[in-house]
Amino acid sequence: MEQELKAVIPKDLALKCVKCGLCKSVCPSYHGEEGSFARGRLALAEMVVNNEIPLGKDVAKQWNECAMCRRCEWICPNDVQYKEIFVQARRLQDEELGRDLISKAGLKSLEFMQSSLGRKVIKAAGKLGGILPDEVKVPLPSGSVKFMPKPCGEPFGIRGKTFRAREEKGTLLFFTGCMIDVFYGKTGESVIKLMNALGYTVVVPQDIKCCGAPHLYHGNVSAFEKLRDHNIREMERHNFDAVVVACPTCGGALIEDYKKDWKVYDFTEILQKEGFPLKFHGANEKLTFHVPCHSYSAMKVDPGTFYDAIERVENAELVKAQKAQSCCGFAGLWSIKNPRLSEKVQKEKIEDFRETEADRVLTTCPGCVLQLRDGMKRFKGNQKVEHLADYLAEAMVEEPEAEEKVKREEATAGPGGR
Repeated sequence: MEQELKAVIPKDLALKCVKCGLCKSVCPSYHGEEGSFARGRLALAEMVVNNEIPLGKDVAKQWNECAMCRRCEWICPNDVQYKEIFVQARRLQDEELGRDLISKAGLKSLEFMQSSLGRKVIKAAGKLGGILPDEVKVPLPSGSVKFMPKPCGEPFGIRGKTFRAREEKGTLLFFTGCMIDVFYGKTGESVIKLMNALGYTVVVPQDIKCCGAPHLYHGNVSAFEKLRDHNIREMERHNFDAVVVACPTCGGALIEDYKKDWKVYDFTEILQKEGFPLKFHGANEKLTFHVPCHSYSAMKVDPGTFYDAIERVENAELVKAQKAQSCCGFAGLWSIKNPRLSEKVQKEKIEDFRETEADRVLTTCPGCVLQLRDGMKRFKGNQKVEHLADYLAEAMVEEPEAEEKVKREEATAGPGGR
């Protein structure tokens, strides 16, 4: 059995940082200390590499406070590849100090959710979900609480199925992601409805597992590689023209880390590529939008794509929030490991959305949906938080032409059918 290579922090990449400090202005975890944003964390990495300081608990604390939102990469004028550096930094941290219990449990739970036994357990929980509220108050190890969604009525309900468009122009493979599989099944159905309406047949593989991005971001490279290799084998069993996602963290992993020549799109990008041919009609409501960090930092989606989609909705008004493109404070396990930092960022978001006086807050990340709904309960907000796919699918105007065409064909076929 081959021995895993020891983690090495890429010093050449870290040295690209010119210490301008621009990343401080966009870092959700910055709280006044130099080590609490990208520049300081990179400086600590350099000192560890140069043996100027040991990799101890103080360094680990600063590194663990990073949300890996990668907004620092987005704003960096020198193209510092922060993710590539910190995957190895956290990998080295694991090797020398061990993984903290919350990270270990959280990453294992993602693997369990997508195991055969895990899926059976979650499906059973979904059948009992009718007696639970939509969000369940869950205590955290820190003493804080979080309102978590219950399993949806039919977890993994779209897995292993092909959803055919009436007039097919191509085939999309839908990489659903753990949160849509388990908690937000309706969002998966909404994506399929929209893509079918555009003329795309949608294939959902049976045995896709977690994309592995949470594992990679925590430095667990070996677990990521196993998940990636499994998913590639499962996906390559199907013929498809492109991959569609409704989770930007999954999309970012597929684009950056799977090293395949697939075309990977956020579902809104496909709407845009097709010229927004679908019609949407709102209910005379005000809408605002939260831009997920990984949509532009990992997937490199222009935020204007989301606004274009919302502005196509008739009888609805888009009101942009001042901090629409700031972090919501979720970042997966980060919000559990760093609840005070997370709640501070979350509160700022909820207050910013309140200023818009919008009826609904839309976004394109299921994790952000979870965090913002939690924030609405925590900070007494009254705005509805919804995935953009769900809103558009509900607002989509069904074109009568397709139904009329079917009726004409049936009439032409005469009695007895075709």
